[in-house]
Amino acid sequence: MKYYHFKTIGSAAMFMVLSACVTSEDPGDGGFFNGVAGASNGTYDARVAERETKVQSAQAENARLTAQLAGLRSEHSSAKNALIQARAKARAAGASLTPSQENQVAAALRSNPDRVESLSKAIADARRLTESIARLAG
Repeated sequence: MKYYHFKTIGSAAMFMVLSACVTSEDPGDGGFFNGVAGASNGTYDARVAERETKVQSAQAENARLTAQLAGLRSEHSSAKNALIQARAKARAAGASLTPSQENQVAAALRSNPDRVESLSKAIADARRLTESIARLAG
């Protein structure tokens, strides 16, 4: 019976000594005892939930930016079409574009930016050029 009591006390003491080995709640710090402590006190579950929330937030932001980019691409395509129509209308009215304007039109029609900032600038440039050509046609 004494042996059983000694074994229980020894196990409890060993557990207390080993739990003192837990130095961090970060699983990146590793170690068996950190792992056991993290699994038993819910730290790992909290970290997983926090990271899942961050992933969902990033996915929502990505969806928003993808939609914004698609809208800008559509707007850029419309601006290019308006530029083509303005140039055709100016030519039909007998107005001729300067070589500089022709180069700007060609550059605007060739442009195919893939970034939001570049698309916004390309749209603004195409609209300014369209307005300039439309004034030539009267």
